[in-house]
Amino acid sequence: MNKAGAWLSMTVLMAFCILAAAQSQQQTAMKVIVGGQLSAKAAAPAPGTTAKGASQKKSIGTGKASTTASQPSSFWSEELDVDDDGTVETSDFLYDAQRGIVYAYREDDFTCPNGKSESGSILTALYATSNKSAAPVGSGWFVVDVDEEQCAAQEAAMYGCRFDASGNPTECGAASLDAATGELELAVVAED
Repeated sequence: MNKAGAWLSMTVLMAFCILAAAQSQQQTAMKVIVGGQLSAKAAAPAPGTTAKGASQKKSIGTGKASTTASQPSSFWSEELDVDDDGTVETSDFLYDAQRGIVYAYREDDFTCPNGKSESGSILTALYATSNKSAAPVGSGWFVVDVDEEQCAAQEAAMYGCRFDASGNPTECGAASLDAATGELELAVVAED
């Protein structure tokens, strides 16, 4: 086989491996829908007309599904259909203008990798126009605080995904939050 043929074969093989890994990751990830009304907060990170409790706070969320802003930041509660399911959910929002991140926290349903629906704490972060990560506006990440035996988990843990500006997951795994940056850290586990 000549060099061009070997290069083409290697490129095709790599593409198949990447596709298989992405499909496997999608099948083993928690599923949280990032709906249009939630995504819109990235472009306009401010309380809407139905917002309540506007104040300044430095943190959002509870337990593992919580994070701290870089400084006291705009905080409010608002009712939105955050997951495009036709039901309005009450969510807390925190806009860290210094980092350019809008955080949203709620207690809601999510889907386990096995398709079973569970309920728990969900923290979502959306990159706004001025984000320091230079990430696409509307992209971001979410974490789900999973109790022992939820989603067949052996122990309580936090799982999360990064997603693109269309809300499509790009990378998922066991998660933690970096308190210094307010960013998601993933331990992506390779599938057997």
